[in-house]
Amino acid sequence: MQEYIIKAVNGLVKKYNTRDPLKLADCLGIKIIPFPFRKIKGMVLEFMGRKLIGINSSLPREEQRIIVGHEIGHDQLSPSGLGYFFMVENTCIITGSEEYRANAFTAELLLAEEQPEYGQTIEEFAAELGVPPELVKIKFIK
Repeated sequence: MQEYIIKAVNGLVKKYNTRDPLKLADCLGIKIIPFPFRKIKGMVLEFMGRKLIGINSSLPREEQRIIVGHEIGHDQLSPSGLGYFFMVENTCIITGSEEYRANAFTAELLLAEEQPEYGQTIEEFAAELGVPPELVKIKFIK
């Protein structure tokens, strides 16, 4: 994982004393707006000087946490003035570099204090933590 992503996450965690994406969004002044999107899982945008995350209200709470972490990653890691990002249904892990960085941010935020048990598979560890296996791979497989 790229060092600047680890530093960005650690700086936020130290400053706000939380790894919970929902609490972190609140600390950062990012309003979370639940909406019953049909295909979009989440999006981050700036509107009239206010940062917003739209989250699909039909998703389970654990998945909403992951999506909010991903969108905060876009907000924190992307150059300013870079419009908005959204995550579409069936695309939890997208391969583009912006998406990879947002996923790496989420992996670091949610998994930095976790360690798999000896012999535990990626899928078992991911299921135990309620995250997609792809996030575990980003964090632990070099």
